[in-house]
Amino acid sequence: MADSSQEDRRLTAVLTGSDTASIDTPFPGEHYCGQYLLGPDYVTALRGWRRHDIATDLKLTLHPDLGFSRATGVGKSLAMIGYMVDPAAPAADDATICRTLLARFDDFDTLIRATAAYGGRWIIIARQGDRRLMFHDALGLRQIFFTPPDSGLPLWVGSQPGLLAWHLQLQVSREAADFMASPEFRAHDENRWPGNRTAFREITHLLPNHHLNLDGGEVRRYWPLAPLAPIDLEIAVPRICERLTGLVSAFANRFDAVLGMTAGLDSRMVLSAARALGDRLRLITVRQKTMPDKHADLVIAARLARRIGADHSVIAALPAMSDAFSAMFRTHCFSAHEVYGGDIEAIRLRYGRQKAVMTGSGAEVAREPFRKRIDANKPFFTAGDLAFLQRMGEHPFALDAYTRWLADSRARHGVHLLDLFSWEQAHGNWLAATQAEFDLAWREIFTPFNCRQILIDMLSVEEKHRLSPDHRLFHRLIGQQWPELLAEPVNPAKSRPLHQFRKTARRLLARLCA
Repeated sequence: MADSSQEDRRLTAVLTGSDTASIDTPFPGEHYCGQYLLGPDYVTALRGWRRHDIATDLKLTLHPDLGFSRATGVGKSLAMIGYMVDPAAPAADDATICRTLLARFDDFDTLIRATAAYGGRWIIIARQGDRRLMFHDALGLRQIFFTPPDSGLPLWVGSQPGLLAWHLQLQVSREAADFMASPEFRAHDENRWPGNRTAFREITHLLPNHHLNLDGGEVRRYWPLAPLAPIDLEIAVPRICERLTGLVSAFANRFDAVLGMTAGLDSRMVLSAARALGDRLRLITVRQKTMPDKHADLVIAARLARRIGADHSVIAALPAMSDAFSAMFRTHCFSAHEVYGGDIEAIRLRYGRQKAVMTGSGAEVAREPFRKRIDANKPFFTAGDLAFLQRMGEHPFALDAYTRWLADSRARHGVHLLDLFSWEQAHGNWLAATQAEFDLAWREIFTPFNCRQILIDMLSVEEKHRLSPDHRLFHRLIGQQWPELLAEPVNPAKSRPLHQFRKTARRLLARLCA
């Protein structure tokens, strides 16, 4: 009879499609694109990866195509993994931005506040005296996973749990295995993990709005710590437009970029902010395998491109991943979303990871997240409510995670719980994991709304201007910068009576079940 360890390993292989304990040394240019490991030693098995000495007990092993910059002063230093863009100085590179942040680094709180104006996908490792902290971009899209103090392991940090599990020879916990085998997890193509949980008992996810103490492994929430100051719509629109335009320009200066275009509101806001790019503006639409010829994302995107005279390409997703790519995809990120595999391989074949992409993700944080699935005016929300919103049923693994998240989020200082939940769970978990998977296709990924100051400004506008049916804030952002874009309908299929009836029915059912 196989021993417990062998059985756990077999179970892991069944659930993930690969055995984490037997992953071969990855080829630097192929596997684990844009990933890293940070711990007490270098990971020498990752041959060809770059190595940086952060401290005597902190060694960074970095994929060759992942950015790294650092700046050092008297009694303080900071290192940045990934990239950061400055909307006020679009020509500034990462080294310049690091020096600017170092000059503003009086203490950890001022440093964190200073990063609010910047965009990108980044992690900061900061030292002041003998204290070290680690935190990431607003939505946590450059992910941080780590071994907490109760894991019984030295502190290790990594870009995704599968890479840490491979290095530390960890196995999927039985609780997580049961969750992954549940009907709710298996039935949802865009499955996600609840709270800060992962499939491994020894690995925790650092959520947005939190920082990690690199000396003791403790996690602390740093936002929100005070009430939001309300902003009038007339003040918010030009302020947000200016920052969006600067961020898009800064990214386009740094990378050979295309803009992912659909019929929706969010990509159109990014398009309006990209007006100044002129001839450099390139639009792409991924035709997912279930899309008919007349799908609004294809038709409206093409019409917008013709209207503004921009180049537009359609990339047809593959009906299925090739065997070679499938093996790479499944080891690149633990429990990767198979539904995106054909999209990712098609993009990779078209561009060979030489292009970077801009997306409209993130704006949903300020636009009625989950309000159509549950009564937003409930006096309080339960862990069961949150599990319902994430389609996790009443599985104990999810309920426990959301109970802990609710306790951590108790002091929200007027930020609506559904907004914070969307920020930290829908985006900090699902979107962050998805972007990590798409690193196999793109040289880099950029979400202009992944900027703390933009998110705060949007959430500071009255709800009546942010929510349906008007979405006044978002239409005003487009109209301020490129009004011609509003001549084409936004998600026209979703405005049809039958679609509206179905949404209303779902909302009523949600309220009955809540």
